Amino acid sequence: DIGGRWFYFRISGVLNKYLRVHVTNSDVKRAMYSYDDINYTRFSASESPSTNVFQKTYTADTVFVAYYTPYNYSFLLERLDEWSANQFVKIDTLGITERNLAIHEITVTDGSVDDSLKDHIWIHARTHPGETPSSWHFDGLVEKLLSDDDVISFYRRKLVFHLIPFVNPEGVYYGRSRTNYNYVDLEQQWAGEDSSIQEEARMLRTRLKQINDIEPVKVFLNLHSQASAFCTFWIHTAQSTSNYFYRREYQFAYLNTSGNPYFTQNDFSESSIKPYFPEGWLWYNYNDSVMALTYETPYDQYSTDIWVNNENLAELGERTVYAIAEYLELSHPKHILLDNKHAMLTGSWTSYTSTNKFYSDDYVTTPKGDGSKHAQFDTELIQAGQYDVYAWWPQSAGFAYNARFILNAGGNEKIIEKTQQTNGGQWNYLTDVNLPSDGSISIKVSDLASGTVAADAFRIIYKGAPSNVDGEFYLPENFTLYQNYPNPFNPYTTIRFKLKSRANVKLRVFNPLGEIVSVLVDQELGEGTHEVIFNAGSKSGLSSGVYYYNLTVGVRSETKGMVFIK
Repeated sequence: DIGGRWFYFRISGVLNKYLRVHVTNSDVKRAMYSYDDINYTRFSASESPSTNVFQKTYTADTVFVAYYTPYNYSFLLERLDEWSANQFVKIDTLGITERNLAIHEITVTDGSVDDSLKDHIWIHARTHPGETPSSWHFDGLVEKLLSDDDVISFYRRKLVFHLIPFVNPEGVYYGRSRTNYNYVDLEQQWAGEDSSIQEEARMLRTRLKQINDIEPVKVFLNLHSQASAFCTFWIHTAQSTSNYFYRREYQFAYLNTSGNPYFTQNDFSESSIKPYFPEGWLWYNYNDSVMALTYETPYDQYSTDIWVNNENLAELGERTVYAIAEYLELSHPKHILLDNKHAMLTGSWTSYTSTNKFYSDDYVTTPKGDGSKHAQFDTELIQAGQYDVYAWWPQSAGFAYNARFILNAGGNEKIIEKTQQTNGGQWNYLTDVNLPSDGSISIKVSDLASGTVAADAFRIIYKGAPSNVDGEFYLPENFTLYQNYPNPFNPYTTIRFKLKSRANVKLRVFNPLGEIVSVLVDQELGEGTHEVIFNAGSKSGLSSGVYYYNLTVGVRSETKGMVFIK
C-alpha cells in the first residue's frame, strides 16, 4: 500500500507478559491498545520510548493494537442503523463496489421544508482507509446535526447535508492504508472520463453532478487525517483559483479556528489546486460557486499540545457544523449574527475588502474622532435571557488599541474597550449581558478611540434564562480562568477571567523555569469578566516557547500554559 502507516492487529497469549513490539513500516509515536476492541487507550510515554515502538505488561490474554482507534466497516453499519431511526435521516446507497460493499449517503435535513428552499452541503470521509480520526470527526458532526436543539433544528430547516461516511469501503474492509482494494489512491481519481477512473470515484462524481446540476453545493468538505501533529485546511492559492475563492476559503477556515483549543490560524496550509483532486474537479466544473476544502486532523497531538482522542475529534465535528452555518450567515435568535451590511452608520465610514480576516462581504472603518460617528447593530425582538456577545474584526497595526463598544440590553448599558491591532479573523468575546424581558440588544462601535476603528460583525449567543428583573449579570460559582487567545500568539494574546465577587487578584506570567516574566494584574477587582492583554514583544529577550500564566484570587490559584511563537 502506498504511503502505508496504518496498522490494526490482535495479539493473544499476553496475560502478565512484558512484550516489546517494533513496527518497521510505520511512523507511529504512541499507538492505541484495547482489551475489548471497543475502548482504546493510548500507550503512555514510558510505554512508547521511541517511534514505532511500544512495550507493556498486559493484564488480559488478548490485546488489540492500532495506529489510532479503529472505525471499521462493521462499526459504521451499527452507526447507520442507529442514525436511520432519526426522523431527519435518510440513508441511501450510491452504488455497490466490485466486492459488494455499499457506498452510503446519509442525508440529514428537515423534510417538512422543501429542499429547493435550502442550501446543500457535501461532506465525505475515509478516502484513505487508515485515516480513522477523520471518521471520529465525521461521527461527531453527524451527532451534532441530529441533536435536539433549537439552533440545530433551524439549520436542518435551512440546509441539506449530504454525508458520505466511507468513500472507500473496500479499502477499510480489506485493511488498506491509502488505497482501495486495487491499490489505487482514490483521492487522485477525479479527472478523466468515467471509463478511465475507479468505480468509487465515478459513483461520487455522478452523485455530486446530480446535485450540482440543480444547485451547486455551497460547502464541500473532504475529511482526512495526517501524521503531522496539527489540524490543517489545504487552502488553494489565489494564483491557481481566484482572489475571491481564496478569500472565502480563509474566511471559512477562520470560523473553524475561532475559539478552538485544538486548531489555530497558524496551522493552515496552502497548495495549488489540481484537477485530479475532488476540489480541483469542482473548481474546473463549478468555479467559485462551491467552497471546497480538505480538512485534516492529526493522530497524536494538536499544535496546542493536547492529545487527540475521540471526544475532542467529535468536538471538532460540532464546531464544523457551526462554522458552516456562520459561513452561510444563518442567524437564529439563540445564535445571532449581525453583519455590517445591516448596521446603521452615523457619519462617514468606508468599506474595505483588504485582507482575508473580515467576516462576509466587507468591513467598514472610520478614523478616530470625538464620538460623534458610530456604527449601530441591533437585534430583532428576542426573548429575555443571558447572552454572550462576541465581535469580529480584521486586525491592523493602524487600528485603535481601545476600540469602544457600547452595549445596551433592556436599558442596561456596558462599555467595553478592545484592541483591534490583534486578534483579527476570530470571534472575540466582549462581555455577557442580561436582557431582563423580551426586547433587543444594541451594539454601537464608536469613533472615540486612539486610531482607526473597524466595524465588521457580531455574534450573540443565548446562554439561559435572565438572572433577575433588576438586570444583574450572571456570575460564575467560582472564579474561572480561560485559555488565552490566540494561542499560539505573536506577540499579543488576551487572557480572560471571571470573578464571583470583589477580590484581590494577581495575574502573572512565568517562564518554564518559574521566573516571573510579567505582572499583569496586582490589585482589587470587582465581580464579572476581566480581560488583560499580554504583549510578549515588550519583554526583551523572550524566546519562542511555552510560558505559563497564573491567576491568584485570595487563597485560590490556577495556572495555564500558552505558546509564544516569534
